[in-house]
Amino acid sequence: MTAGERLVHLVPPKTNFYDQHERRSYLRAVEIAKRLVDDPSAIASGAKYLARFVRDDVRQQRAYREWASLLQAPVEDIARALLEDSEHGARLRDTAPVFFVISRDQLQRIWARRP
Repeated sequence: MTAGERLVHLVPPKTNFYDQHERRSYLRAVEIAKRLVDDPSAIASGAKYLARFVRDDVRQQRAYREWASLLQAPVEDIARALLEDSEHGARLRDTAPVFFVISRDQLQRIWARRP
């Protein structure tokens, strides 16, 4: 078991979802959290994405501020925040920067899992 898998295992899983979109978003976030903990260098990719695509968009200023601040925290805190079963966690999942590309095949396997 990797460090990312251990951390995700320790976070109480979200089990109630409004719809399939929310469920898929959460399952994708679980995968992102695992990968971030296992490869913290991906945080730099997320920061570059924010700077390039989000920073100057006036409609995304809240998301930019939240993520720019969060990316300064330890990677474990970033992963936990992304998996929070709260309004804040949902907002982070909805506005997460691209840390790495997840292929369509990988997404299909991720979405087939239970939370």
